[in-house]
Amino acid sequence: MNLGRIYAGVTEYVNPQSKHSKACLTLKNYGNLPAHFRWGNVNDPESVVCSFEPNSGVIPPRQEIKVKMTVTVYKGGNLNELFMCDIRDMELPLGFEMLADSYGLNVSYETQDDSTVAMNTAAGST
Repeated sequence: MNLGRIYAGVTEYVNPQSKHSKACLTLKNYGNLPAHFRWGNVNDPESVVCSFEPNSGVIPPRQEIKVKMTVTVYKGGNLNELFMCDIRDMELPLGFEMLADSYGLNVSYETQDDSTVAMNTAAGST
């Protein structure tokens, strides 16, 4: 899943119901038995926090559910994070990779030389 450009500290919503959604998550059960699922935690919660709705549940046989996801990134740079979903009775978990270009805080400032400030003050007083 590629979210493109996102900003550090700003929560991104991946909502399958939104017209402005950047991406959509759908869990499909192709089997004949109910599938119990639970999303795992992120590997590095200091750089990215993610939550899923629903976080756990059951997908009936031959059905699908839409999953809402919120992502908040706390560092700038290229984001490459792996998310895992455990399915009961499956040997290996499901997973997907999320890619994004995260832009952090950019600050610029300008300083004035003390002698310039003193000359401007003196010129203004005459």
